Amino acid sequence: MFNYFFKRLCSSLLTLFIIITVTFLLMHAVPGGPFTREKNIPEIIQTNIENHYHLNDPLGKQYVNYLLHLVQGDLGPSYRYHGVSVNEIIGENFSVSAQLGFIAALIMLVLGITAGTLSALYYNRWPDHLLGLLSTLGLAIPNFVISILLIYFLGVKLNWLPTSRWISWQSTIMPALALAAYGSAYITRLTRSSMLEILSKDYIRTCKAYGLTTYSVIYKHALKNALIPVVTCLGPMLAGLLTGSFVIENIFAVPGLGQAFVLSISNRDYPVIMGITIFYATLLIFLNFLIDIIYGMLDPRIRMMK
Repeated sequence: MFNYFFKRLCSSLLTLFIIITVTFLLMHAVPGGPFTREKNIPEIIQTNIENHYHLNDPLGKQYVNYLLHLVQGDLGPSYRYHGVSVNEIIGENFSVSAQLGFIAALIMLVLGITAGTLSALYYNRWPDHLLGLLSTLGLAIPNFVISILLIYFLGVKLNWLPTSRWISWQSTIMPALALAAYGSAYITRLTRSSMLEILSKDYIRTCKAYGLTTYSVIYKHALKNALIPVVTCLGPMLAGLLTGSFVIENIFAVPGLGQAFVLSISNRDYPVIMGITIFYATLLIFLNFLIDIIYGMLDPRIRMMK
């Protein structure tokens, strides 16, 4: 077990190191600089600004300094907002994205697993056809189109929910539904196909032959094994939901991490871009690591130690 955790740790750190290096090099390979948008700046002031942020140092020195600060948990200052650090920007915006992502994840899991199970139980009957149609629409329609439809019907026509701004708990409903739409549809289809496969297994027939109730067969035996493929895709999906969707947060004016990332790109705020990228990568790697542990909890036959 120790060897497994050690290998996973080394692999995760190597992956994170590669992401940091590639992101750093790409940001500095982009033409122009973070202060080129400012107009009519005297050359001496431009030089002083670049010296203050050590942008005139050789690239190798900048890279080493960035790594040294990074291992101390310091993601550097924002070039765009004076006196504001990247840590503060992530801390302030991630709480909003995490709240929205948590609600969207609950909707995604509840709707997806429930709809997929019902679709498998009513295989080739009208509930299966209806849920199949809805899941296909959820996969085919982009989330920004779903967002516009929600705003039009729930916000404008029916006036049930606020169309934008982060002002109350009602503000989370429409962006959470838009975020969860694709994931719910994907999990529905994945759960359905997995459940159909599990329900055809011999041990399920044996359970039924012993007179076990439908509830016991479905929820204690079939569903537990059917969720293993679903768990596989949860790592990246949950990371995406928790860190925020760039499009959704801009449509609904949600002050989350996605919106901060888009603004940092337009502002060429290199430390913010790299900081959010590293934060996202760390969260993704951590969630994938948890998924490996959940595998063993769902099915004891799956051995993490090799």
